[in-house]
Amino acid sequence: MKKINLLVLKAFIGPFLGTFFISMFLFLMLFLWKYIDDLVGKGLEWHVVARLLFFSLADLIPMALPLAVLLSSLMTFGNLSESYEMVALKASGVSIYRALMPAFLIIILLSFVTFYVSNIVIPKANLEAKSLLWDIRNKKPAFDIKEGVFYNGIDGYQIKIGSKDKDNETINDVLIYEIKPGYSELSIVRAESGKMKLSDDKRLLYFTLFKGTRYEELVENADYQKNLPSTVTYFDEQKITFDLSDLDLKKTDKELFKGSAVMMNINELQKAIDTTRKEIKKKKTAARDFLRPYYPDVRHMMQGTNVKDSPALKNDTIIKNFSKENRYAILEQALGTTRNLKSMIESCTQQLEDIKSDDRMYTLKWHEKFTLSFVLIVLFLLAAPLGTIIRKGGIGMPMVVSIIMFILYYVINMIGIKMGKDGIIAECVGAWMASFVLLPVGIFVLNRAANESAIFDKDKYQKMIERINMFFTKRRKGMN
Repeated sequence: MKKINLLVLKAFIGPFLGTFFISMFLFLMLFLWKYIDDLVGKGLEWHVVARLLFFSLADLIPMALPLAVLLSSLMTFGNLSESYEMVALKASGVSIYRALMPAFLIIILLSFVTFYVSNIVIPKANLEAKSLLWDIRNKKPAFDIKEGVFYNGIDGYQIKIGSKDKDNETINDVLIYEIKPGYSELSIVRAESGKMKLSDDKRLLYFTLFKGTRYEELVENADYQKNLPSTVTYFDEQKITFDLSDLDLKKTDKELFKGSAVMMNINELQKAIDTTRKEIKKKKTAARDFLRPYYPDVRHMMQGTNVKDSPALKNDTIIKNFSKENRYAILEQALGTTRNLKSMIESCTQQLEDIKSDDRMYTLKWHEKFTLSFVLIVLFLLAAPLGTIIRKGGIGMPMVVSIIMFILYYVINMIGIKMGKDGIIAECVGAWMASFVLLPVGIFVLNRAANESAIFDKDKYQKMIERINMFFTKRRKGMN
């Protein structure tokens, strides 16, 4: 039995690790493709990009693990069946349940590790990745002045150069617009040539301009509107220093991102769920208390008393009990009160719906901490016996079948989560929908594999199609 365990484990662990890392790499490439526009042209250092990719890997695990389990299970037991090793095991009295047991125990262990990763690692990594991605998105592009194009990356300045020499420092035909924040004052500098150089820490930019003119409006001068609107200065050499510190990557406080459900563990999600449900109850109570003065008084009807029998009212239509001079004012006041009441109800309804939406999201994420671990077991029970039935090893057929099964799982899971978010079904049903649907299918396939039933017997389906065609042919002849 130990040899059987070692045989199955060696056959399973290698393909699983290989397919897992390949899946992670493919999903990482998709991540880069999605956010490539936010990364290019920002002058980011390599370690910033490396940190973003490293923390983003954790969020890819829920996608890569199911695909890796499917593909490795199909490959492993397809190879064993194709080489007749599974046949030899069955001939020696080893059932398929016993043959799957070593790999199944690995999947059980993996599900516990996945739960820890989903509950502890992924929320922390998501917090780091989302905050870093936010900083990168809000970072200004790196300093890069192009010929003939205005550069506006430095606050308060618009810079254009006609051309740059090959040394990338000598510039010609320089035009600089300077606008002071909060003022309409404008300064224009034009020079025939110049030199530009970055400081060693790349936080300052030095411009040395030659043979130029500086035009400056004197808005703050008392005689601006009379006889001193501006000054013009001619220079042979002038130095200007630009502060580039605004182009650096700013670090946002991570606490601002902690309210998101994807960055919480089970305990934090449970606290958030309790808080939202208390808020829902509080909102409903407040709405009832607000509307209570406007509830109709049904005490007279409960006592069998008609409204028109009341000594204060002589008419069924209440407004007719007042004089014609007061009716218009009463109707206007009632209309204003009704509009205010409608606006208040709509506002309360929207607030209540937003809180309910947050509650549904927290509940879904709470259940997803468990569903990812459980679905690995379900997918193994589906793919491993399927591999013994297909009896095709290698990468070709298992890859095709596993991708189809993964798409099926992913679509069912997304439908369940979407319906849970929208409140169409209970959140627990939406989060567990993929497992509920695929588990019976897995048990059915496992039972078929144990009984050596040929699910994918081509001849069997071909004969069935021929019988159907023969049935319809005979029926057409009988009608004629």
